[in-house]
Amino acid sequence: MAFTLQYLIIFSLCILYVESTDPSAQLCNENSNTTTSEIKKNIDSLLATLVQATSKSGYSATSLGSGQSRVYGLAQCRGDVPSDECSTCIQTAAKEITKVCPDRVDARLWYEYCFIRYNTENFFGQVDTGYGTFYYNVENVTDPKTFNSALGGLMYRINSLASTPGNKGIAKDETKLSDFVTLYALSQCTQDLSQLSCKQCLAIAVGNFPTYCDSKKGCRIIYSSCYVRYELYPFFFPLDAKSALESSSMTNYVSVIKNIEF
Repeated sequence: MAFTLQYLIIFSLCILYVESTDPSAQLCNENSNTTTSEIKKNIDSLLATLVQATSKSGYSATSLGSGQSRVYGLAQCRGDVPSDECSTCIQTAAKEITKVCPDRVDARLWYEYCFIRYNTENFFGQVDTGYGTFYYNVENVTDPKTFNSALGGLMYRINSLASTPGNKGIAKDETKLSDFVTLYALSQCTQDLSQLSCKQCLAIAVGNFPTYCDSKKGCRIIYSSCYVRYELYPFFFPLDAKSALESSSMTNYVSVIKNIEF
């Protein structure tokens, strides 16, 4: 099967703060079909349903309509995020996604605290790593050998936990590198994935570390089916004011968009 591989590298040339109301990534699939009036109506109803359900439980996957106008949708908050932050994020995402992609049936929008997508094709339960956005800190650690060893062990632990039934696809943990330095990491899959599929997605995500994040002080790998992140500061909840500011800062970060179109 022929495919094209596209990369877009965006360099951060100034200090940039990414709040929970600013998208981390977005996709409007120009190769997907255009919307019809019936599909648009189903999308609007679907988004309202997703917002209501996800605000309560942190996750929802459902479909509306019939035949070629049927639309499938999924929304999920990061599992450590408080319910009020989740609700605010998913409401914003549902409002903005049709602006980002007004006339295509395949749209996806990522925020730091939540993710939402819809499509006229059933994507539930499928590992989707065809489109990804990667962020990495341009600064390197001072002891790569020790750091990469600790990172590998930490990611192995939390990826195993995230894919364990009952954990809702998420795990977070930390490990001390020294008396003064701690490494923090979080992994999450969308809850429609099976245990095996979650493991597969997280393995693919972490597999990007040597290429994009080798010895870097921080990294985020964002896919439609999973998400991994590590930093040398606390970024998952509960957060104090200082940590909250650090977790939203993208100073010294570069983003890479990887898009495989089949």
